[in-house]
Amino acid sequence: MSDLIPAEYHHYSLRDVAHALSACHKPAGGPPAAISWPGVGDGTALRSARAAVIIALNALDLPAGSNVGVPLYCCPVVFKAVQAARCRPRFIDVDAESHCLSVRDLETKSAGLDAVIAVHMFGHLCDMPEILKIMKGRPVIEDCAQSLGSRLDHQPCGSFGDLAFFSFRSGKYLAIGEGAALFAKSPDLSARIADLVGALPVPTRAEEFKHVLVTFLRSALRSRPWWGLIGAKIWAAYNSKTDFIDKSPIVVGRMFASDLAIFQRRLPQLDSMIASQKSNAEYLNRDLRLGATRLPVEPTRAYSNHFMYPVVFESVEDRKAMAAFLKRHGIGTATPYEETPEGAAKNYGYQGDCPSAERLLTRTLIIPSYYALRSRDMARIVRRTNEGWALIKNF
Repeated sequence: MSDLIPAEYHHYSLRDVAHALSACHKPAGGPPAAISWPGVGDGTALRSARAAVIIALNALDLPAGSNVGVPLYCCPVVFKAVQAARCRPRFIDVDAESHCLSVRDLETKSAGLDAVIAVHMFGHLCDMPEILKIMKGRPVIEDCAQSLGSRLDHQPCGSFGDLAFFSFRSGKYLAIGEGAALFAKSPDLSARIADLVGALPVPTRAEEFKHVLVTFLRSALRSRPWWGLIGAKIWAAYNSKTDFIDKSPIVVGRMFASDLAIFQRRLPQLDSMIASQKSNAEYLNRDLRLGATRLPVEPTRAYSNHFMYPVVFESVEDRKAMAAFLKRHGIGTATPYEETPEGAAKNYGYQGDCPSAERLLTRTLIIPSYYALRSRDMARIVRRTNEGWALIKNF
């Protein structure tokens, strides 16, 4: 099925390859690269967001065994990074409307926490003022991996907490392969981060070249036509054969020079990307006819980048039926993090006390809405989704 629409957009063209390879010839070493973000300040570039979690917790100098609150509904690599920093993840439920950290559950569990990671999910922001109030001066780290450009009360994500990190991994808005930026409000914390990152290994030129070529290959396999022809089968096989804890390995190091070059190339386009993606989300909101199925809602206080379009079905069966119907008609979907409760219980001590997150993990379906989709793609997605729903309800 060569025209299968992927659920995510992995953008890495031959032009990007040429631009990235030219950056590999620049001398390595020196102080870590700095990245500035409007409204947030100057941050330190490093290998990945998962590495940023480790560096952030190390910079805070938390004692070994410290309890770090994390939402159960988030990328499980966050749990792995917390553990790699010699801390223990403690699971917080999420709000059923936003998929973001529940302030009510955080308040209930906050007494046992030494820090918290507030994950802004699908471009929607956590209620940061309430989280800061509940934590009463204990460190708050913002995970902005999915929320580049999002705001709450006109304040940009990444500007609320003690620390914040952004991700530029493939599949994100600024899809460059890997890469992240870590920010801190305190000058002392910023200096500590720069020292910690400065001591990390610098990728060799051979590693740079390999990274560029692997990124291009992976991106091609996650894009049309290769996603439908072979990529989806490879991804499914990997997921079925790879244990939960072995997925997304962590490498702590400096940012690839090639990734930094592509980041600088992409950044000026971010606002137009977000505008196009918001327009697609608004089109879906306006034209989908899915009964009581919940579509994404942007809170009145917030400006969301609509990184993904999560649809929450009333039952597991409805979600499965819709995903299968759309795939038969050339539209890919995603069910992110659905293995998390079982994997978190087995590897990180999850006690089953996040019912809202568990319910969402079994009922949420990501429908393609990214900025690169053409108008005829969006029309096809709407038509087929509505047809699928009518068939499911009349079965």
